[in-house]
Amino acid sequence: MVSSTKRFKQHHQAVCTELDGDVALFQSNTCDYLVLNETGSAIWNALKTQPTLPELCKYLEEEYEVTPDECKSAIETWLEAALDKKVIAVVDD
Repeated sequence: MVSSTKRFKQHHQAVCTELDGDVALFQSNTCDYLVLNETGSAIWNALKTQPTLPELCKYLEEEYEVTPDECKSAIETWLEAALDKKVIAVVDD
């Protein structure tokens, strides 16, 4: 489970480009390649400000028609997968 107090950022070794309006990521160490949909791209772009989980939820709830519980669950799943793929990282305290 993702901590609500941790801040998240784009991993410094994740290479990013835009393809037809979506974000494509390549992790140079693991050679993982991901193409993000609109929502994933919105999360990726929001990571530039190093938000917490609650801050990401607030941002996406304002952008999309989603309940707080659905939003939190979906973002947690996305963050966990992105952490596993090493395209995002937890900000060091």
